[in-house]
Amino acid sequence: MTALQLSNVCKSFGKVDVLKNIDLTVQEGEFVVFVGPSGCGKSTLLRVISGLEEASSGDIEISGNLVNDIPPAKRGIAMVFQSYALYPHLTVRDNMALALKQAGMPKDKIEERIAEASRMLSMEDYLGRRPSELSGGQRQRLAIARALLLDAPILILDEATSALDTESERLIQDALDKLQQNRTSIVVAHRLSTIENADTILVIEAGEIIEQGNHQ
Repeated sequence: MTALQLSNVCKSFGKVDVLKNIDLTVQEGEFVVFVGPSGCGKSTLLRVISGLEEASSGDIEISGNLVNDIPPAKRGIAMVFQSYALYPHLTVRDNMALALKQAGMPKDKIEERIAEASRMLSMEDYLGRRPSELSGGQRQRLAIARALLLDAPILILDEATSALDTESERLIQDALDKLQQNRTSIVVAHRLSTIENADTILVIEAGEIIEQGNHQ
C-alpha cells in the first residue's frame, strides 16, 4: 500500500522556487533517503511533507488521503529535525509526555513508556532538566525519544545524528534502527552508513529530483 504520494508539488518563497514539480511515491515500510548539496531543497521537502510548510501547489496524500490542509499533528508523522523543536519551559520528562497526554494515554502507561525510551537513549539522569540545560547531543536524543514515543507510521529525520559525537551517534543509530522497524522512513542524510541501507535514494538538485535508485 502507498504510504505517501506527492503529485507535482512546488514550493516558492517569494520569487525563489525551492521545489519544482516533485512527484514521489513511497510504499509502506520503505526506507527513502534524500541526498544533494546544501540548499537544494531537501529540508524544505521534508517540511512540506510533514505540514510545517505549505506547498505552493500540488497534492500530498498520506495513506490515500489528501492532507494539504491537515495540520502536522494529525498527519501521522513523527519528526526529528536539526532544530530539535523542543518546548523550552517543559522538563525533559514533560517534553516526552506531551504527545502521549494529548493522545489520552493513562498516566502509568506514559511513565512506563518514558522509562523505556529513557533507558534506550541513556536519558534517565536528565528527566528533570529543561532543554536549555542539555548539550546539543542530549537535545537531539530528547527529540528522537519524542519521535520514538509517538509511534507514528511515518518517520521523518533531517540529519538526525548531525549534532552528536561518535559515542552518542552510535547510541542514537541503534535507537533509530529500532525506531525505523515496521514503519515508513524518509531521511535526509550524508553519511554513507545511512545511505547504504536505503530502499530508495533520491538525488535532489536545485529543487528537482534528478536521479533515483538504490545504493548499488
